[in-house]
Amino acid sequence: MNRKDSIRPAHRQLWSGLASDDASSEIGVLGVPFDGATSFRKGASFAPSKIRELTPHVAPYTEEGASLSGLRVRDYGDVFVDLNWERYFKTVEARARQALHHRLAVFLGGDHSVTIPLTRAFSSAVSGRFGMLHIDAHLDLADSFEGSRWSHACTQQRVLELPNIDPRHLAFVGIRSFMDDESEFLAGHPEIGVHTARDVYVQGVDDVARSVVKQLQGVDAVYVTLDIDALDPAFAPGTGTLEAGGLSTRDVLELLRAVFSGLPVRALDIVEVSPPLDHSDITSVAALRVIYEAFGWVHAKTQ
Repeated sequence: MNRKDSIRPAHRQLWSGLASDDASSEIGVLGVPFDGATSFRKGASFAPSKIRELTPHVAPYTEEGASLSGLRVRDYGDVFVDLNWERYFKTVEARARQALHHRLAVFLGGDHSVTIPLTRAFSSAVSGRFGMLHIDAHLDLADSFEGSRWSHACTQQRVLELPNIDPRHLAFVGIRSFMDDESEFLAGHPEIGVHTARDVYVQGVDDVARSVVKQLQGVDAVYVTLDIDALDPAFAPGTGTLEAGGLSTRDVLELLRAVFSGLPVRALDIVEVSPPLDHSDITSVAALRVIYEAFGWVHAKTQ
């Protein structure tokens, strides 16, 4: 051992030294480095590697000082891109089932289309009904966009086709962009919960979080999808489809704190982080903060 290794903090490893091959690990991680469905700027395929690259520089503690010592994170690597889109999504779905054996599955996108195969896997893994929290600037409720039903603008339409979710168990937070067909769909489904970015500003994140928890009460499991463009570009500049007037990193953390406390969250994906479009890793660091806080919320429940 050289001197540099002898003084290196123990956490200066993948996932801050929490990585484990134990099949009973509390956390399962899978990367889906695919950005072939983006409608604007690409780069999200680089997010899983960038997020992992930063983990040795994060201490294994939550923001409130709770140690993550003893938490185990099993990383299943990435689902490498296949030029056959349909076959690739089937592979993603199959590989996702591994991570879903754990108490919490964390999926690293990729653009938001990857949520389509990930929720297919989730649907088959859940015994009973599931709920969906979609944190995003966009609704992603188009049935087809630019000729594709697998576009990142169609994510939630594909989710609503799954057998064990219905519109009353779908909630949106952070929305500030609408398309005509999405507005028409929402008009026909008032049971869907839509909380705009302005709602969060005017009502406060705590009230919005309580509404989400109340709406999704009674489901057997919850899937949370976080499109990083839910955050204002000041907090997340490294993403493909920027929308001004968004949430702060603090808003998202407080929302998720309440959701993880009040609901049976089994899966979290973070999508649309684009390192090539980022500045000083600001966006990747925001994603990583969410991930480590989720680790903490899971770890607290196992103590």
